[in-house]
Amino acid sequence: MKKIIHLLFSFTLLWPSLGFSTDPEPFMLIEKRRHVVKVYEVTERDQLMVDNQYGEVKVNLWGKNEIKVEVIITAIAPSESQVSEYLSSIRIGESRLKNLISLRTTIDKSSFARSGWSNMKWRAGEKNFIQIDYTIFMPKENELVVKNQFGNTNIPSFEAPLTINSRHGNFNANVLGNAQNVINSQFGQVTIGKMEGGNLECENSDLKVDKVRTLMLNIKSGELSIGDVNDLTTNINYSKAIIGKLRGTGKIRLNYTNNFRMEELPSSEENLNIHAEFSSVTLPAESNSFNVTVTNGDFSFPTNVNFSKQPSGEERSPNQSRQYQGKIGSGSGAKITVFSNFGDVKLKN
Repeated sequence: MKKIIHLLFSFTLLWPSLGFSTDPEPFMLIEKRRHVVKVYEVTERDQLMVDNQYGEVKVNLWGKNEIKVEVIITAIAPSESQVSEYLSSIRIGESRLKNLISLRTTIDKSSFARSGWSNMKWRAGEKNFIQIDYTIFMPKENELVVKNQFGNTNIPSFEAPLTINSRHGNFNANVLGNAQNVINSQFGQVTIGKMEGGNLECENSDLKVDKVRTLMLNIKSGELSIGDVNDLTTNINYSKAIIGKLRGTGKIRLNYTNNFRMEELPSSEENLNIHAEFSSVTLPAESNSFNVTVTNGDFSFPTNVNFSKQPSGEERSPNQSRQYQGKIGSGSGAKITVFSNFGDVKLKN
């Protein structure tokens, strides 16, 4: 039988601080904190799931066969009674069922009868303020699932499968060493240094990845920047996107993506397929072969292009479908296929 260790204690720090509002007179703020610590002995088969709101989740790896979760709950209000009311409304629920350990932040909004939930703020220095911060210490072998709303999630390094669901907050990671990463972001920023691989969904969010091996991505209404990627499959909608170096295959669908650009393509015969609607595409004119079809748009290219097929004079009307086939230099590099409707395609030195 697995041993479960629970360490649950709390204490409060109480001090007045000076705050400011739109009122001409300054007001005194009172801050209290409640600390919760939970520790679990684990094996590598165990999984941790955290569901938080209105605070940060930070994850650290260590060499112990246990998971430790420290939670700091902070409340600020003009009166001690209000602060106590805020703290008592927040509960850290826990459960352990077989190999799943779950921690969840719940807030009883009905307890805000006097001050009103609509008056709450989640920015330090406000009159009415609450924040719930998690710091997690865990072995590198254990899988992690984090759901966080209205707060940032920070993971310096992680090696096991990871699932992140972030809303109204940023996600930051330096190294994600496992290919089984699932990251969903809405209304925030995602910044990743090095990533083995994964499946990302971003909506109303910006994504920056320095280096990734294999990536499947859907992004809508944001900005995308990838420095170096081996294999990429992506749908890009209503977003600005720049891809630095593509080393392997690429399958890319663009929709209302202005100025999509790739800076370096593979030197070997890898396939790059782009389907673009209402989007502009700029690709490097390296030693590649290409098959480009444009409708309601233009195709521009450098002078060192050798065509095997291009439209005749009467087929060059912008609203007609026009196909261009050929190669640049020896054509020994990537095989480029582009279908573009209502957008320009450019091969650029």
